[in-house]
Amino acid sequence: MLIQASAPGKLILIGEYAVLEGSPALVCAVNRYANVTLSESKNNFYMISAESIGIENVPFLITNNNLILFDRSVDSDTCRRLTFFKNIFEYTWQYFKSTGIPHGPFHIRIDTTSFYSAEQQTKLGFGSSAAMTMALVRAISKFAGENIDDEGKSNRMFRLALAAHRKAQGNVGSGIDIAASAFGGVLQYTVGINEQCEQIMPQTMAVWDDLPFLIVFTGSSESTRRMVAGVGDLKKNTPDIYTRLINRLAETSTEGCRCYTLQDKRSFLNTVKEYYDLMNELGTKSGMPIISEVHQKIASIVQQNNGVYKPSGAGSGDIGIAFTDTFEDLANIRREAEKNGFVCIDAKIADKITN
Repeated sequence: MLIQASAPGKLILIGEYAVLEGSPALVCAVNRYANVTLSESKNNFYMISAESIGIENVPFLITNNNLILFDRSVDSDTCRRLTFFKNIFEYTWQYFKSTGIPHGPFHIRIDTTSFYSAEQQTKLGFGSSAAMTMALVRAISKFAGENIDDEGKSNRMFRLALAAHRKAQGNVGSGIDIAASAFGGVLQYTVGINEQCEQIMPQTMAVWDDLPFLIVFTGSSESTRRMVAGVGDLKKNTPDIYTRLINRLAETSTEGCRCYTLQDKRSFLNTVKEYYDLMNELGTKSGMPIISEVHQKIASIVQQNNGVYKPSGAGSGDIGIAFTDTFEDLANIRREAEKNGFVCIDAKIADKITN
C-alpha cells in the first residue's frame, strides 16, 4: 500500500483581518507543498513521522471511539507536539469511518519542510498547518476509496478540512489558507454560509501573469492567533474604533479584488498601499505590531524603488509582499532588500492539486 497526497501553501494578496468579518479577500496558492504518505505499517501499530518537528516512528492505536491513543512509551512532550495532527486525524477519521473505511494499520509520513527556513529555523508564513491539514484529508480520503478529482468530492474535502482545522485551532481563523491549499490558483474568498448551511465555495480568479510581485521574509515567525486575539481585544474594548477600521479595510479589500479582476495595475497598486496604511492604523489602535519595525524597513525599501508593500498575513513577522509596475523595479527591490539582509523567496502561484 502506498498513498500519496499533497497540498500547497498560501499567500494572502489583500484582505487580512477584514476577511474575518465577511469581507472578500484575495489569496493565491504557492508552490510550497505539504506531502503526506500512507504506507503499510511493519507492526500492529499505526505510526506517525513528521521530520520537520522531529517526530519519527511514533506508534499509536485508534480506539473504538475513533480517537488516537499513543503508546505508553511516547513521552508527554512528543504527545504535545502531535496534538494538532491528532485533532485533524481524529476529526477526519470519524467522518470517513461511517463510510466503511478499510481496516489495517499504516505508517503516516508528513513532510512540511518547504514551509520552514533552514537558516533561521523558523516557519516562513505560508500556512503550513492548513496545507498539512488538506494533504492529510486528501490522503485519508484516498484510503477510504474516494475519487478526489471529482468536483463534488473536492468541495466536500475542502469543507471537511475547514471544519477539522477550525476545531483544531479553537475556531480561530477565516479558513482562507485552507481554501488556497484545497483549490490552488488565485481565489476570491469570503467567509459565508449558503442555504445548505455550508461554507460558500471560493471564486476562482484568472491569474494575472504580468503583475510583478516579490515575497520578502522578515526573518522571524509570528503567531497568527496572538495577533488576531489582540485585534479582537480592540473589537471588545472599543467597538466603534474597530468597526470604523474594519469597514475601511473591507472597502479597500473589495476594491482590491475588483482591480485584480480587471487587471487594473495602477488602481491595484494604490489599493495595496492604502491597505498597508490601514493595517498600520489597526495595529496602532489595537496595540499589536502588525506593521512592525521590520515591515516598516522593508516597506521603505520597496517604496524607494517605485513599489508598494504589505504584510501577507497577520503581520509582525513572517512574510510580506511587494508589488510593482515593472519587472525592472522588482529586480531593484530584490537587490536592495538582499543588500539589507532580507531573504527574498522564490515562489510561484501553484495550480490546482490533483493528487
